[in-house]
Amino acid sequence: MRSMFAALFTTLLTCALPAAADDNAIPPLDPDKGYVEPFQLFDNVYYVGDKWISAYVIKTSAGLILVDTLEAPYGRWIPGNMRKLGLDPAALKIILVTHGHSDHLSGAQYLQSHFGSRVLMSAADLSLAKAQAAKSRKQESGAFTLPKFELVKRDGREVTLGDTTVKLYLTPGHTPGSMSVDFFARLGDKRYRAFIVGGMGTNFEGRERAEQYLASVHRIRQLAAREPRVQVNLTNHPRMCQLFERKARAEREGVEKVFVDAGNFSALLDTLEQRGRDKLEAIASAQVSE
Repeated sequence: MRSMFAALFTTLLTCALPAAADDNAIPPLDPDKGYVEPFQLFDNVYYVGDKWISAYVIKTSAGLILVDTLEAPYGRWIPGNMRKLGLDPAALKIILVTHGHSDHLSGAQYLQSHFGSRVLMSAADLSLAKAQAAKSRKQESGAFTLPKFELVKRDGREVTLGDTTVKLYLTPGHTPGSMSVDFFARLGDKRYRAFIVGGMGTNFEGRERAEQYLASVHRIRQLAAREPRVQVNLTNHPRMCQLFERKARAEREGVEKVFVDAGNFSALLDTLEQRGRDKLEAIASAQVSE
């Protein structure tokens, strides 16, 4: 009799309590939440990001490299996106985080916990990443914890996986530790130098940061001019390189090399340079009015 009442009590109690949150729940593939179907850009480069934030997979002979991980919880879309493209998420060996804002970082711990990936981020953004994670825990959704990082302290560090080497440049400004990624995309037997600028926005404060931002843009321009010159612009927000528009053009016109466009990268740098100048002018005007 006691066991019958105990079972009944447990059943009633369980029904009365709210269901525990599933930390591994995958959000619905909802376009209104930013979901887009993944697609291939080059023989070794794939887009697995969403409508607003980029995430790229670089395929190597020894596994996969992922650049950025989306905002929590939408980074949980990435493994499924990989599978849609015929990629095995268990082969995800390295994750590169371009900077410490949550929309690029917060899916990393989920992916690392499932696939054991190494996560590399600039050491200068560690404090920012910690602050972003703490802030997320005060919100109703999007809470995340940090992965175990390998902190990048050396500018120009090379990371090799199988037949692929990427170079990591410290290009601060957007954040103190924005980190840009330099590698080669392949089409058949052709290789094209690709570049992902680590941070593009001017949503920061202070003259020093604005000057730092401009200095990084000028440096990236110099790096891009080295032979072989950068011909592939893969920004960490897709609108900044007209990614979806160029994909639509490729589908409409059958243009195989639509993502090979040195002018597109040059135009991006012009835009970023103007943004930096505008920021400096705004700071100067605010100081005069005080």
